[in-house]
Amino acid sequence: RDLIKLAIGSVWAHRMRSFLTALGITVGIASVILLTSIGEGIHRFVLSEFTQFGTNLIAVTPGKTSTLGMSGAIVSNVRPLSMDDAEALKRLPRVLDVVPVVQGNAAIESGHRSRRTMVLGVGSAVPKVWLMKPSVGRFLPDDDPRHARPFVVLGSKVRNELFATKNPLGKRIRIGSESYRVIGVMESKGQMLGFDLDDAVYIPAQKAMSMFNRESVMEVDLLYSPDTD
Repeated sequence: RDLIKLAIGSVWAHRMRSFLTALGITVGIASVILLTSIGEGIHRFVLSEFTQFGTNLIAVTPGKTSTLGMSGAIVSNVRPLSMDDAEALKRLPRVLDVVPVVQGNAAIESGHRSRRTMVLGVGSAVPKVWLMKPSVGRFLPDDDPRHARPFVVLGSKVRNELFATKNPLGKRIRIGSESYRVIGVMESKGQMLGFDLDDAVYIPAQKAMSMFNRESVMEVDLLYSPDTD
């Protein structure tokens, strides 16, 4: 009882010093909690950005054995990746599927409506490899790359811009100078590192190579078995 009285008396006798001490401890603890929370939030954000397409992916891009921080797919390259390379990679042990990727930008037209948006030339395995599924219709069929049919799957934002509340399935749209039939609409995916995946259209990779006058794909994404070393 005497020790408690002495302690309270000392605190009360030095009120300002006690207040500043308590304030310093409070600010210190709050700062640690705040910084820890911010760090954990950034950690979860980065993980969600990179794992929304799955965790067993490898992106193969053309280039040399050493780089200068820039992907060889961005500029012309003496070691291109072809559609045959994508098929060869698919046959590797423990590779479950592949998606060849060609990216560009083109004008999209439907009736009196038009917009310029991202065009992704891909393979039929996007729902499996990228974990992206159509909300309406279906994704691109597994056609022979050399005889790919002019089908297109719309991102959700492109669908709203071109067709509003109308059903787009079976309708024809013009991408660049070619006509494509709409066979599906992708579920909303949001942004990935600055790219709005909802504001995009998906066409066969071979068609995109012809559209953008490319002789190679920009990358090949591999989905491998989870127990692979």
